[in-house]
Amino acid sequence: MQNLDEAALLRQQGHRLTPQRLQVLQVIKACGKHMTAEEIHAAILPQQPYLDIATVYRTLQWLQSVGLVAPIGMGDGKLHYEYHGLGNHHHHLVCQGCGAQIQISDDELNQLKQDLQQRYGFHLQIDHLALPGRCANCATTE
Repeated sequence: MQNLDEAALLRQQGHRLTPQRLQVLQVIKACGKHMTAEEIHAAILPQQPYLDIATVYRTLQWLQSVGLVAPIGMGDGKLHYEYHGLGNHHHHLVCQGCGAQIQISDDELNQLKQDLQQRYGFHLQIDHLALPGRCANCATTE
């Protein structure tokens, strides 16, 4: 969705769209990759030198609650955030050797979801998952 569509939808739902919320969302969308709160904060500081990191964290929590960003642990002890859009569920294979990320669709986990539901009666609900491992290049150099 475009920013205006998202903004209109959020306003229709009764959400306040502060300049800080819009800036954080714009930075995440424009980046096209996973970013930490600190990276987002650093990207906004030149335009908004008085923006504090706590505001960025609160905004990220809010954006997550409305479904526009997804947090993910990439194995470095920090949460990274990525623009999620509405209904854009996907996951990543993360190489622990070189850090490469391979995006996979939610459909690729359907068999696992079905198996877990059949075996345990458990309905897996994941929006954004990172699976650690080794890429083909790193696996051959071990």
